[in-house]
Amino acid sequence: MITTRNRRDDLQLTLTRLQSLRPYPAEVMVCADGCTDDTVAMVTEQHPSITLIRNEQGQGSVASRDRMLRQLQGDWVLSIDDDSYPLDDDFFARAESLIQAHPEVAVFTFPEQRDGEVYTSAQKSPTAPSHYAAAYPNCAALMDRSFYLQQPGFPPSFFHMYEETDYSLQCYAAGRGVWFESSLIFRHHLSAAQRQPVRRHHQNARNELWSVWRRCPWPWLPAVAAFRVWRQFRYACTEGLGWAVREPIWWWAALRGAPDCWQRRQPVSWSRYLAWMKLARQPMSQLGEFQNAFAAP
Repeated sequence: MITTRNRRDDLQLTLTRLQSLRPYPAEVMVCADGCTDDTVAMVTEQHPSITLIRNEQGQGSVASRDRMLRQLQGDWVLSIDDDSYPLDDDFFARAESLIQAHPEVAVFTFPEQRDGEVYTSAQKSPTAPSHYAAAYPNCAALMDRSFYLQQPGFPPSFFHMYEETDYSLQCYAAGRGVWFESSLIFRHHLSAAQRQPVRRHHQNARNELWSVWRRCPWPWLPAVAAFRVWRQFRYACTEGLGWAVREPIWWWAALRGAPDCWQRRQPVSWSRYLAWMKLARQPMSQLGEFQNAFAAP
């Protein structure tokens, strides 16, 4: 599944690259989210076998992915961006073996090779040991679709960003894991189109706080929420005064969404919430560790 917005050339490159995969996926679905360029015409004319759905008005990547997961038919769904794709032609054959080896996993994620052959971090590179991860990016994720449909899933109100982290918490809360597999690499070009750093920071920070309000149990919720706000403010300060003085923009946006968060609140147990938070700094690699920390309810 691929969601796209006005990145026709990036999408065309990705769809062409997918044609070399052997085996080819049983279904490819593209959601054109409020596209005003000729993305729809390109997909329709050059890739007629692809299932194309449209949001006439932009609904955001989060709602678009949720919509596709509910319409696709496959047991497992590969989520990529319009500017990312697997480098290995036999990706799906190898992914099948990976699924069989890890029945406890609900989402597999992989190294992102960005321009200049750099990776998001040393912990998320091909040389890093494979491990259970606290979060994953939807530009390189293989998801158990039937399990997704049993969970709250991606909150459409997030619009863009942080839905993966929130869903990772849902997985661990339900006794399933997120596995980073270092042996399969994804190319991610990181298109410059539709990327506004300050806006992305505000969306990510707002959604992180919304996730806390939805998932964190009492009485720890106020402390965790305050820590998240402080951490995001500290990050903004490292980007300069111009960023720091604009932090109240996302604070106000978060407050406006508070009633919806409380209405849809589904807190998880504190033991699993704390174990999930620790994963970001102390990844697990052994099945026994995972089972001890996240025993199925």
